[in-house]
Amino acid sequence: MQQHSFGKRGRPRFKGRNQMDSVEGKSNASGIRWRETRVEWLGLKLEAIVDQDDSVIAHGLAARVKYARIVRRRIRGRNRFYVQLVCEGKPYQKPKNYLGEGDVGLDLGPSTVATVAEQEAFLAQFCDELVPRQKEIRRLQRQIDRQRRANNPDCYDGKGRSIKGKRPTNKSARQRETETKLAELYRQQAAHRKSLHGQTVNCVLRMGNVFKLERLSYLAFQRQYGRSVGMRAPGMFVALLKRKAASAGAEVIEFPTRTTRLSQTCHGCGTVKRSRSQNDGTSATAV
Repeated sequence: MQQHSFGKRGRPRFKGRNQMDSVEGKSNASGIRWRETRVEWLGLKLEAIVDQDDSVIAHGLAARVKYARIVRRRIRGRNRFYVQLVCEGKPYQKPKNYLGEGDVGLDLGPSTVATVAEQEAFLAQFCDELVPRQKEIRRLQRQIDRQRRANNPDCYDGKGRSIKGKRPTNKSARQRETETKLAELYRQQAAHRKSLHGQTVNCVLRMGNVFKLERLSYLAFQRQYGRSVGMRAPGMFVALLKRKAASAGAEVIEFPTRTTRLSQTCHGCGTVKRSRSQNDGTSATAV
């Protein structure tokens, strides 16, 4: 804060209420320490529940621990605490998730991905197994709104409009219970989405080791296709692909769409032609 007041650094950030979800040490020699099967911190000795039959966990425990992190996750309205170990070395790679050879081209949309390699190609929808639960979410949101209005009648006028300068702060036990149900729905969807993205990325990694795709603006996707992008999360897929490719020794190449103009190029003869809609100032269409 002192350096911010002197203009040497940016504005400091503070953790709000119920936002302290993780804490970590600088090394495994002091502070939060991992010792065999437990976490030691300021006199506390917390035994961890470890699945010894899991090959991923066994690989991590066999490496040298650099530092430990305690993470809080809220599941079904209850706090669950986990310890994350940052270890030295390379992560475990399952035999079925091998890295292929060759170039792979990817074409991403708001909800679909097309992948082409030398030997195979596929067109799939992001997270096609993810079940939409918008009706349940919307029903809980309406219930929370009714409970908020009933608990804070002074914040709304006779027509039900919010009064400027007043914030609804009172929450009943039933409202907190409904908010917990809504948060659990979001958590389940996010966890399932992440798992399905991981499966798709592993399939793509088995096709080659050089991945080429367009550099797209996923914020623009959010503005144009808000619900679809929120459901399918193409940006998360690209981030996961970059991380796993870097871990496996592969390469991800993103090229700008302004210079390549793939939607205006005939892939048969190579002729580039601007579409009529682009000349009119609207979005371009494929030729």
